[in-house]
Amino acid sequence: MRHKLPLLAALATILIILPNFLAPYYKELLIEILIFGLYCMGFDIIFGFTGLLNFGMSVFFGLGGYLALLSILHLHVGLWAALAITVVGSALFSLLYGLLVSRFKSHYFVAFTIVVSMIFFYMAMAQKPITGADEGLTFIVPPLDLGVLSLDFYNPMVKYYFVLIICSAVFGLIWKFFRTPYGKAIIAVRENEDRAKMLGYNTTNLKVVSFTLSGVVSSLGGALYVLHLGFSSAHSFFWLWTARAVWWTIIGGVGTLIGAFVGPGVLVFFEDLISTWNADLYLIIMGIIMILVIMLAPQGIIGSIQRAMAKRGRERWR
Repeated sequence: MRHKLPLLAALATILIILPNFLAPYYKELLIEILIFGLYCMGFDIIFGFTGLLNFGMSVFFGLGGYLALLSILHLHVGLWAALAITVVGSALFSLLYGLLVSRFKSHYFVAFTIVVSMIFFYMAMAQKPITGADEGLTFIVPPLDLGVLSLDFYNPMVKYYFVLIICSAVFGLIWKFFRTPYGKAIIAVRENEDRAKMLGYNTTNLKVVSFTLSGVVSSLGGALYVLHLGFSSAHSFFWLWTARAVWWTIIGGVGTLIGAFVGPGVLVFFEDLISTWNADLYLIIMGIIMILVIMLAPQGIIGSIQRAMAKRGRERWR
């Protein structure tokens, strides 16, 4: 860990001072990248660290957004209370969902999560008075109450640092968790579930914990995205949000955590750049870019860097 501290400190410094040099549009883009990174980190917990391909991550993304939106819209709570409701509500849902789905294995697990995401999408489309369906719901985001002062959330700098602090705190907690014995036991399930059972681990409970943690983190990303936009619609449950989590995480580096932020950072930036240049061809070009990255860096950007550094370290000691 010590040799990583200078790198982490440099990265933190860049993220703190960077928005001061960006135009308003790129500040908003950077906020989105951080939010998408948090969402992807939730997917990386279940896929990269537990070895389960949840193809229904959009359920958590949409649920988190609506928990935050509806609590502000109907309960008239502040930002902190809305996020607390999101965390508690998504934790309870993810726990129940995890208890049900964790007993499935392989393609049955994938198929079940796909079906659940489709059910939630069509339910959201059908319940227009509650969700707004495809037209969505808009709301006024309350100010950020810090006790001694209240800050306007619509100020891009306030919003950016609010999102940055939450993402940094969640990243630190998840990073620490997977270095505890319990976190390492979850990784053991990914490596070989049968061997983990032989060692005495209750692999079902471990998968439920991982699934719950994944759901909470992804839901928190969904809540921040809705707060960022001041809007949400039933399309937040659509399968495309799951697909985005998958390809962002793969490009960034599966099982690396930091790759969850690098993936959307690279792809969202290029998507914005290329779509501005040519709106008709940008999807094709983005597809080519993703194929090239996967071919040149099969472990993802961060995974490939880590592998190269590890190889260099081994060669140094020969």
